[in-house]
Amino acid sequence: MFHTLSRPAGEAQTVPDFGSFPPPVPDPLSREGAAEAVARYRALGELREFRVQLYGCLEARADALFELADAVLCADHAVTSLVRLSLEREFTRGHGSLYKALSAGKINEEKLFTLLAAVVPQAVDGPEAREWIAEHDVIDYCLLEKALAGLPSGDAAQVRDACARWTRLRFAVDATAFPRPDAWCSPGREHVHNGACHCKGSSKTTPGWEFQFTAAIGHLRTAWAGLADMTRTTRADSTAQTIGQVRNVLRRLRTAGHGRRAAPLFVFDAGYSAAALAGGLLGCPAHILVRLPATSVFYYDALRWPGKNGRPGGRGVTVRCLEPEDFETAAAGNGPRGRKKPLPPNPEADEELTLPDTPLYGTVHAEAWHGVHPLIHADRGWFKGREDIPVLRGTLIHVTVERLPDGRDPHRAMWLWHAGPGPLSLDELWRAYLARFDIEHVFKLAKRTLGLAAAKLRTPEQAERWAMIIMAACAQLLLARPLAADLRRPWEKRPDPARPLTPGRVRRGFRNIRADLGTPARVAKPSRPGPGRPKGSTRGPAPRYLLPGEADMPRKTNTP
Repeated sequence: MFHTLSRPAGEAQTVPDFGSFPPPVPDPLSREGAAEAVARYRALGELREFRVQLYGCLEARADALFELADAVLCADHAVTSLVRLSLEREFTRGHGSLYKALSAGKINEEKLFTLLAAVVPQAVDGPEAREWIAEHDVIDYCLLEKALAGLPSGDAAQVRDACARWTRLRFAVDATAFPRPDAWCSPGREHVHNGACHCKGSSKTTPGWEFQFTAAIGHLRTAWAGLADMTRTTRADSTAQTIGQVRNVLRRLRTAGHGRRAAPLFVFDAGYSAAALAGGLLGCPAHILVRLPATSVFYYDALRWPGKNGRPGGRGVTVRCLEPEDFETAAAGNGPRGRKKPLPPNPEADEELTLPDTPLYGTVHAEAWHGVHPLIHADRGWFKGREDIPVLRGTLIHVTVERLPDGRDPHRAMWLWHAGPGPLSLDELWRAYLARFDIEHVFKLAKRTLGLAAAKLRTPEQAERWAMIIMAACAQLLLARPLAADLRRPWEKRPDPARPLTPGRVRRGFRNIRADLGTPARVAKPSRPGPGRPKGSTRGPAPRYLLPGEADMPRKTNTP
């Protein structure tokens, strides 16, 4: 029996807004519906082509590895156990095949990373970002080329590179821990930094492995970043491995045809040596932006003029990474009668930028010193044993903000170091460093949702294969972003239409998308359980591996 509700005449009818209702679907016969259907067809084709090429990167146990990636994407829960993925209907094999794929499988790393470098950087900026960029990119490139016609080729290339802000590829490089504290039989473990550790004090380390990722970041602050490269780093060779990783990414970008118009920008957090990165990447078509620790010191070139007597100075005016109030408490050394003399203040900045009333940070003030270089020691670090010590000139940037996004007062200033083929604008550099934090969202997704650190694997090679599977899953989520529907829970808020869906909501609908994609993996063959280990045979205990520094530590013994 149906009941009708009457309302007074002239009163407008109100329809309640139920958050769980899907948005209205446009008419397929209209112009908007046809355009959306074409865009969906192209997105499906791109994702299907990526899955076919991804399957080609798997050389051994390809079917099980591919279905493992689908199980990670289609699971309706956070991955907390590796064997639980074998219960997903996308994984059509037994749980033994899952572990066999990670232990005996083989992935062509170069082919996979080349595929990711070709696809991921172009997919990070979605249609929302491209529309925003089209409104803010006001440079007339035809007039720019006419103005550069009379300049030397080197100067013209620097101007083009500085003006290509919205087409520049940006990458964030950072490392994350793969904790294995109780895995005594796992080789290659070290004490790695783990921010999630609940240890007391500032030394937050845990035994395990460390994986360093290179992620493509977009021009708008979102929760999306595309993982394009990965390597397992060790403390002894971390600087050389980072430089090699950046060079590999540049080589793959050139192979894919990216980065020809503007040199890519690589952003690093504190903890990386700015001088070592600038020296190792000297001559490469890439910009680097590194956060500096406090009290870092840089120098201008020494002043020289014709007719000056004596030996020319090695360095000139000093610029210190200190706040104005810190110069009063800091001291340069013992003066007359043993008194400490205060440090001289920094020279006036070469360039300044002030942005009033920004939405998140209030008034932002940035100042830069151009053409400064760090002091390099030839007896230590990256430059130890080198005969030709270069002078690494770059730009020192000091950024101060009025407040933090959560309303707190900033507890410390931000000092950045930029080096590259040419100068870049201050506004682009400080915003690029803020965009670096998008890689933290990807780490959170990979660890808490996709189960990067949940797999209890014995060898680091198995952990590397599992990390590549997670990278392939993140790339598929990125490509499936225009295809996903808003399947939100009744208690969740409606997303902002001007911003893309979050990776978690895209993963929630990937099972429906996979039904239209198909799978290149072959159907599993029926089989019986194997005979198992012969009776009476034993392998013996697995070898144990001590952590660095534990070999000479005395062992406690039970004495009567």
